[in-house]
Amino acid sequence: MRVWFQRVASYLGFDDAPDASVVAILHTAAVRSASIGIGTLDGVALPSPLSGHGEELETEALVISRPHEGAARRELVTGETLHLSIAADNGFHHGSVVVLGRWSAGSGTSRRYGYRVSLPAVLLHEERRSLHRVPVAFDLAPRAMLSRPVSLTPIGEGVVIDISEGGLCLRAELTTLVRPGEPVLVKADFPAFFPPIHGYATIAHVMNSKQAGHMDIGVRFTEAQPELCHAIRALELRRVNRAGAVA
Repeated sequence: MRVWFQRVASYLGFDDAPDASVVAILHTAAVRSASIGIGTLDGVALPSPLSGHGEELETEALVISRPHEGAARRELVTGETLHLSIAADNGFHHGSVVVLGRWSAGSGTSRRYGYRVSLPAVLLHEERRSLHRVPVAFDLAPRAMLSRPVSLTPIGEGVVIDISEGGLCLRAELTTLVRPGEPVLVKADFPAFFPPIHGYATIAHVMNSKQAGHMDIGVRFTEAQPELCHAIRALELRRVNRAGAVA
């Protein structure tokens, strides 16, 4: 289950300031030093102790200590827009932030380092689940098309970035406005391995893409996709076996 936290004004695009519920979530993350993941918008930054921790909530910024990407320290660039993922008791909070600059506190061996990032105007809450998400890397990039369920009016068409048992993310050029929670008809055809997907879904999130004129759109399948689940698990098993063979 996914729930958006934002006030009506922000939802309509009249105000970019975060809602009180968003501020409360960020405050809790800072108080608890919650694990925070941070990464590019075309990936998923799930929280882990190696990613970073909520350090402090300022009036117009969230302070994150020691953000990493994978096992190596990643230097963040002031002004870049990133995907933020905050660990919660019952799942994750996802949002989009802008890096404001470096941060440090303390001295000597107790000195701490990190970054300030902007406060996300909205947060997407996702319950913790064991869905297998895989990046899409075909020789021919698979494409997907979104349309209105009844009128079949086109919403947008683009390239599938990643896919999971519960949904997919595509980078598309929209022809009309679409918001989280709206029902859509999704049609995706893959050149290999995955079965075609033609069915109903719900918009989970819409974020600016780093590709000009495009948006990164996450959709959640309304109907079960048993063939897709089987294909994803089979692919994961092949990857594990391949990694074991190399080791």
